[in-house]
Amino acid sequence: MSQVSKTVLRLEAKDVQNLKNGINFRKNPNDKKSFIIYKGEKDLRACRNQCKHQGGLFIADIEDVHGRMVRCSKHNWKLNVCTMQYINPPDSFMQDELETVLSESDGSLELVELNPPDPWTAEPRDAQELKPGEVT
Repeated sequence: MSQVSKTVLRLEAKDVQNLKNGINFRKNPNDKKSFIIYKGEKDLRACRNQCKHQGGLFIADIEDVHGRMVRCSKHNWKLNVCTMQYINPPDSFMQDELETVLSESDGSLELVELNPPDPWTAEPRDAQELKPGEVT
């Protein structure tokens, strides 16, 4: 099985310039899917606005003073969008991250989803024993 990429959201240059530092919620006008874009000092990170637990939507976490956390509206799971790590419950999942492709020519931004995100898990193989001298 091969990995396929799909653009799930495209922002024009003016929309990219209007992204604030920290958490930005955006919706695809065509299919109404929601996304979170985190703008750091040097990078952009993005994910679907959908909790891994039971698919709830994330909202801004009013307890977060640093502008890095979102909270699931269903069961209050918390996600640090700066790292894409769930912090509540602690030591749990990582959020599936979207590729952010910033165009150097026109300043637009595309959020690209890779499917499957980790192709090596789609068709896992049993571990095979290594023979002496097989790997150096």
